[in-house]
Amino acid sequence: MHSKMLRYRKASRPTFDEGERQDMTRELIELRSALSDINVFLHAERQQVSRLHAENEQLQLANLEAEKKVSMLLTLSGLTEGELKVFLRDARRTTIVKQRLPPHLRMLHNKLREDLPKPAPGHPEESDEELILKAEINSLKKQLQESKRNWQCEKDALLQDRTLVASENKLQVSKDEAHINLLTARLEESQNLVTETIQDSLKSKSKMQDLEMKWLAEKDYLLSVLASMEENMSLVSHLEAIGRSGSYTDLTKTKSTCELKDLRRENELLRTEMAEAEDLRAVYESQCLQLEQKMCKLREEKEASEQMFKERNQKLAKQIEMLKEENMKLDERRKTDTRGFQSSIRLLKEDMKTVVHQMYKLTMAFSGDTIPVDFTVLNEMQAVATLVRAVQNTISEARRRALRGRVTLSILESYR
Repeated sequence: MHSKMLRYRKASRPTFDEGERQDMTRELIELRSALSDINVFLHAERQQVSRLHAENEQLQLANLEAEKKVSMLLTLSGLTEGELKVFLRDARRTTIVKQRLPPHLRMLHNKLREDLPKPAPGHPEESDEELILKAEINSLKKQLQESKRNWQCEKDALLQDRTLVASENKLQVSKDEAHINLLTARLEESQNLVTETIQDSLKSKSKMQDLEMKWLAEKDYLLSVLASMEENMSLVSHLEAIGRSGSYTDLTKTKSTCELKDLRRENELLRTEMAEAEDLRAVYESQCLQLEQKMCKLREEKEASEQMFKERNQKLAKQIEMLKEENMKLDERRKTDTRGFQSSIRLLKEDMKTVVHQMYKLTMAFSGDTIPVDFTVLNEMQAVATLVRAVQNTISEARRRALRGRVTLSILESYR
């Protein structure tokens, strides 16, 4: 029985640790998947913010260049901002009316045209501003394509990492399932051993109770025999006197002496059996006490393991709360960045409007009412406005991604 208890103890010892390890591995897998999703989202947000910063810097540089041009033109013209006034219109929807130059300006214009080198046939002449704008547009396109290519490569790498992590998690789950099956088999074996030990202990208790009942019955019988013997002490003393004298005339008296000897032998045998039964009872009592102590220890170990599991679960919940707080802080920072971008875009729009006003005023001031309006500057401003719209679209896309990240976080919380 003691060997069975030892076997049960060896078989049931790893069950609590394995169950706890299994729960912890599952929670760690869920947390790793959640962290990978959060890392992907944060990487996308960082890429978006860096791209917006680059576009903002480019717009600021363009604004500075336009301001320099306007200031140079103002210094050349000698006009002030209070003297200028312009109304914005779409250059593509207006009909350009050709106007005639005065004679002295016409002569100067023809002379300058004759002095300029003629362009090659088949290649239209392009101004320096158009070439600069085309070069800037090509550089911006290349930057956007490069950033898009880098983002796509990083996205593919992150998705590949995620698939690898998912496959590793699947392998870990399969290993855990096999380990769980092994542990369930061990648990069943240990339960069978426990049932066998309990049955053996119950049988031993029933046997001990039967022995106690027999011992009590024999004790009562012996006490009755002793009482009868005390009553017949006179007869015994008489028989002893006869034995000393050597006169054995009465056969009935000799029979009684033989019976008395047999009773004494039986009494001695019963006393030895009673002592052995008492020793066995003490042994069984000590074994029962040891079994009870072992059961108490097992219960205490189980309670301690449950308490440790609860504490670890609380720690994991605290870590998840900290991750949520960090995500909220990042979301607030992203909101502040978007607000700053919106304000800078608004300021850029206002600056562009002022630049357009000033350029139109300068053209009108130089030409008077006879020179046709050159709309290249207005086309440049329209290109800048399209860039501003593209930045606004990227900001709206960043908001959508942030909302998707929130939805994924809510889904992870529901799984938790």
